[in-house]
Amino acid sequence: MGLTSLFLEMENKNVLIVGTGSVGIRRSKRFLEANANVDIVTKEIDEEVKDELIEMGATFHQNDKLDELISNCDLVVVATNDLELNREISLKAKDKLVNCASDISLSNVIVPSTFKIGSVTVSLYTDSKSPLMAKELRKKIQKNISEMDILKIELQEHIRTLLKEHLDDQAERKNQMVILNNDETVNELLEKRKIEDAKKYVENYILDLKDKLKN
Repeated sequence: MGLTSLFLEMENKNVLIVGTGSVGIRRSKRFLEANANVDIVTKEIDEEVKDELIEMGATFHQNDKLDELISNCDLVVVATNDLELNREISLKAKDKLVNCASDISLSNVIVPSTFKIGSVTVSLYTDSKSPLMAKELRKKIQKNISEMDILKIELQEHIRTLLKEHLDDQAERKNQMVILNNDETVNELLEKRKIEDAKKYVENYILDLKDKLKN
């Protein structure tokens, strides 16, 4: 397989989930949270879980609608406990984006372990070799991304906007991004969680720089 990492815009895309074991439920919630249109076909499901998914926006269908749903979907997640059925559905949907939970060889899309910390999204995939290690690596990464890192990202977005507005030279903008990222005053303010003061500081810095470059 020639896999590569991508982030897909799923809003208003049609996602079909077949099967509601732990994988099917987890991926149903994931795509619902991404504002996809989620249709679910399943033989049985806990009523509380079903009510929760319906409240989130999912629609449940009988098995006789399966062919029609496959035809209309953008992505199908096949996650029943019947391996032969999974294979049959995956092959039937071969012209679509397919994620088969039980057999990677029938998939052309992988749904990796993913988590967010502030505006940082991290996805982990171990070539299906060790879901357990994916969880362990996730814990390690979560421990190493600090609140300071998240504040720096927010400030960097602000700095980029200001530099694009006030400096035409791309190389100089890049240089100033590095300078401000390492600026002692900026980092002291961020350590004290004074993000608004840091924004004001960089605004004044960039305006002063603009005046200096004019002269």
